[in-house]
Amino acid sequence: MMSMPSGYLPAHVSAALRTEAGTTSSRGVDAITRLSQLSAREVDVLVLLAAGRTSKVAAHELGISPKTLEVHRARIMEKLSCSNPIELGRLWEAAVWSGLRPRAVLPSASAAVTAASHTRLL
Repeated sequence: MMSMPSGYLPAHVSAALRTEAGTTSSRGVDAITRLSQLSAREVDVLVLLAAGRTSKVAAHELGISPKTLEVHRARIMEKLSCSNPIELGRLWEAAVWSGLRPRAVLPSASAAVTAASHTRLL
């Protein structure tokens, strides 16, 4: 990506970008705080879903029924106050892009889940 010369952007645009950068950081901290409310199993489910697994595939990988996975997903959505999967994805993205490494504060996910999705999520 080509960098712009100093002073190229109008002052109001530069100020807006600096404000957005600060907001992004605080969004990440908020996301990490909210994600830390999840149980270890809910983290397992969220990690697989965030990695793009379907509910059926994620349930199989975790050794649970698809119905049980859906119950976990509903609890995740409720605990995180997300009304749809897009909000959940944005919350996860804010946590990942915060640079705070969400796994450091989340309950440990199972080794299989961590190994399966570590490179795509962190």
